[in-house]
Amino acid sequence: MSISEVTSEARSAIEPLLAGLSDDARHLVLDSFERMEFAFGDPIFLEGDAPDALYVVAAGEARLLKHSPHGEEVSLEVVRPGSWLGELEILSDSPRQMTARASGHLVVMRLEHPLFHALAGSHPQILTGFEKLARNREVLTFLRVFTAFAGLPDGALRSLAEHLEPIAVTSGTIVIEQSAAGDALYLVEDGRLRAYRIDDGDEREVDFLRKGDYFGEGALLRGVGHEASVAAVIDSRLLRLPGDIFHALYESEDAFRERIKKRLNARDYTHLARVPLDFAREVLPAAVHVHHVSPDQATPLRDARSELAEAVSLTREEAEQARAPRPPRRFPHLYQIDEADCGAACLAMVCRSFRRNVALSHIRDIAHTSTDGTSLAGITRAAQDLGLAARSVRASKSRLDQLALPAVVHWDGGHWVVLYGIDKDSVRVADPAIGLRRLTRDEFLSKWSGYASLIAYTPAFKSAPVQRSNLSWLRQFFAPHKRVLVTAVALAVAAAGLELVLPILAQVIFGSVVPNHDVGLLWIVLAALAATLFAVTAAAMLQGLMLARISVRVDTDSLDFMTGALLRLPMRYFHTRRTGDIERRLAGLRQIRQFVTGSGVTALTAITQLVAAVVLMFIFDWLLALAFLATLPLYLGLLRFSSRRLRPLYEALEEAYGSYASQQIDAIKGIETVKSLAAEEPFRANMLQRFQRLARQVFHTQFLVLAYDNAVLLLGFLTYALFLMVGALQVVNGTLSIGTFVAFNTLVALANAPAVLILSLWDEFQLSKILIGRLDDVLAQQPEQGPDHSSLRPVTTLGGQLEFVGVGFRYGGAESPEIIQDLSFEVEPGTTTAIVGRSGSGKTTMIKLVAGLIEPTAGTIQFDGLDMRTLDYRSLRRQVGVVLQESYLFNDTIARNIAFGEEEPDLDQMVWAARASAAHEFVQRLPLGYDTRVGEAGLQLSGGQRQRIAIARALYHRPPVLLFDEATSALDSDSERRLKQSMDELLENRTAIVIAHRLSTIRDADRILVIEQGRLIEDGRHEELMARQGLYYHLASQQLEL
Repeated sequence: MSISEVTSEARSAIEPLLAGLSDDARHLVLDSFERMEFAFGDPIFLEGDAPDALYVVAAGEARLLKHSPHGEEVSLEVVRPGSWLGELEILSDSPRQMTARASGHLVVMRLEHPLFHALAGSHPQILTGFEKLARNREVLTFLRVFTAFAGLPDGALRSLAEHLEPIAVTSGTIVIEQSAAGDALYLVEDGRLRAYRIDDGDEREVDFLRKGDYFGEGALLRGVGHEASVAAVIDSRLLRLPGDIFHALYESEDAFRERIKKRLNARDYTHLARVPLDFAREVLPAAVHVHHVSPDQATPLRDARSELAEAVSLTREEAEQARAPRPPRRFPHLYQIDEADCGAACLAMVCRSFRRNVALSHIRDIAHTSTDGTSLAGITRAAQDLGLAARSVRASKSRLDQLALPAVVHWDGGHWVVLYGIDKDSVRVADPAIGLRRLTRDEFLSKWSGYASLIAYTPAFKSAPVQRSNLSWLRQFFAPHKRVLVTAVALAVAAAGLELVLPILAQVIFGSVVPNHDVGLLWIVLAALAATLFAVTAAAMLQGLMLARISVRVDTDSLDFMTGALLRLPMRYFHTRRTGDIERRLAGLRQIRQFVTGSGVTALTAITQLVAAVVLMFIFDWLLALAFLATLPLYLGLLRFSSRRLRPLYEALEEAYGSYASQQIDAIKGIETVKSLAAEEPFRANMLQRFQRLARQVFHTQFLVLAYDNAVLLLGFLTYALFLMVGALQVVNGTLSIGTFVAFNTLVALANAPAVLILSLWDEFQLSKILIGRLDDVLAQQPEQGPDHSSLRPVTTLGGQLEFVGVGFRYGGAESPEIIQDLSFEVEPGTTTAIVGRSGSGKTTMIKLVAGLIEPTAGTIQFDGLDMRTLDYRSLRRQVGVVLQESYLFNDTIARNIAFGEEEPDLDQMVWAARASAAHEFVQRLPLGYDTRVGEAGLQLSGGQRQRIAIARALYHRPPVLLFDEATSALDSDSERRLKQSMDELLENRTAIVIAHRLSTIRDADRILVIEQGRLIEDGRHEELMARQGLYYHLASQQLEL
């Protein structure tokens, strides 16, 4: 290559390496380069490739990309003419550390690997210059990927990198000493160090420093000695920024100054509440995944509650007044509703220990509990939102005794429990899955991860919302049938009363008929006995008939009520619950009804019969009555056993059934995938393994229930045996007649039966309480847009103007990633706006936001200039036609699927919508046409056919706004072309937002928005975006092979 072909920018990059070379040598080096050109998106080299050559950018731009430790692709920098590429790997002869990709038309000068080494061997100064250049690039990469300075402007970052001095330290080397003056800022490039303080001769760990951490800034800025010493734990590499350079950067670079200030503020915060515990900067959810957070989010704290109060800006006097209310004598326990609730249930228990009953459903919402559970950050933030002082820590297990209590601790791999008591040899925990437990210290420590949320009371907690116990939703189903229920109870009581006639008749027979051989009296007694039995049987039959009639009505009303309640809930409720769990809750309605109408009436009858029998016993003989009641404490013990042991088992079993039901639903829905992969046997083995786990749980529960039931029977026999012993002794002593003894024997039989029945029903009562609690979780949720919609504007028509104003969205709390970030744009009425971007960039989330299925966590969305949240969503959605990625068809006819929500489909409207969506033709070919049943129990349609019916459903009401999310992804090219022709006419004068991976379908859109990682990065028409040669051009080039 001639010298004239080298651009001035490339020559300026090469020139420093030629210093000191002869003219012939300079020409030799320049002639060794070859010119190469790349189009947009073409890779110059890929991360992990072997180094083949050295490059210098001559014209255009290239982007350097690298995968972060979390697997994300990080854009390191855009290199411009005069920049070198690939020098690090050439020098070290190692695989490429990053990917270089053309950002447009790119021209580079390429020097072959062997040629470079040959030139460097003969001219060592070339190698020296490159080594300096390579080291600078390596430091820049480290700063961008691993440190808190990653977001600094390019100029500030380069300035920082140029002045950093590498330092190697061996294990045990003290880098800075406590109280010594600060002379530099240090960054940990590799290795591990510890920060520690020595106070009054006692050494205390303060922090551990790892790759990317920095230290020494406090002493530099404040002109005081270092607060702690820092020593290397293992051999480490540091980068040193001299103090004068640090101060110059601090004064000149705003972003650098803000980072340092934020770090110093975070460190000051830790001094308000500090405990000598080592910690790691992680946040654990209920599962075992670890979410890393920035250093200023994890801080150590002291074990005094007053210091926790200081963390929420209380003065020392206020902290003294912020003493928690006297705790209950027994730590309050609350069972989790499902396995994901353990973290929220633990916080609810802590709230109850502070004498405030905060609803579990409210805690779930503010802690952002999902189907994966609650994170440590979520628990701590929720506690703070409630007005409590809270801090997340990872504590050393050797310092368990110094933890502030109560603490919500991460235990047994994927579970949260409340640690509320620590003794010399044991600890006391409140387990939301099991109950209150006492564990040995070794058992607790062996399963404790060290993570905890320490919580203390503050006066602000007095304003936390309190759960109001309200079972009116249950009473309303039975109130209309009050007269029937009262009659049924009266019949039951009458039947029980009539049964008590039997011992009286028995006494007459054995006291008068038998001794006196009075046959006439015998016939009278037998007639009375027959009449009594007839009346009891008639009352029981009539009662059963009455209860059977109201049972059907109660089932219908309760199911309709709960279905309505579920449909009024926002989408986030369904996102955070398993399908099988919701189905189990609805199924529990029938069990509750059976208990109230069946077991409830039976229980009242049994109680009445038992009380009446005991009264008669005292009338007959008080000593025998006391003998019968002697076993009462044992009966009460069984009731306590049922409450404390059986209830948690039923709780866990209901949760397990819900989880397994979800797995079954998932298995049925995914059967095509199972078949297509020939994975029947592994899948069957997996399902068997899951069922065996459930079966073991069922067996354990049934075993305890069996033990309980047999204990009840044994107690009945014991009571009867005690009566026989005392009664027989009285008869032998002549203080009791045979007639009275026989009558009392009948009374004992009549009393024993209801006593045993009451104990059995108490078992059912525990299960019913659990089911009511699980249903109450549904009703405790706030309906979509709140319970009162009177202030919301009904939407009768839409002009079609739509605007995003600083819209942001994230699915979880503040620690969860932003899906949408600061989106602002306006859609004019009657225009078609296309949204394109890579998978996972947030396009579908945008559609769901516009449809009101989810709400922005930042900013506003406006329809016709009105904030969407002030509009009634239900009436708004009638003006918006939506086609989501998943084209779900209900188990009904095609006609009713298209006109879904209408009692009777409008035939003309339905056919028009089907024609517009190109569905009419294939529907007409079906034997039953629009009356063909589809869905799970009907005809199985292709993906394209399902999409066309879904589009027809969206068009049926002729909405002024249309939202299409990959609405044509399953259509073949011909069907898509015909649909596009009809849609072009349909979309005239309608506002449409369209998402499509096939860019050919949206190239005629009035406007195209290009989304990348939730941000709007390009905006314009197809021709404009292609001319810019940005991301849209790159995506289009890949599809259209431009």
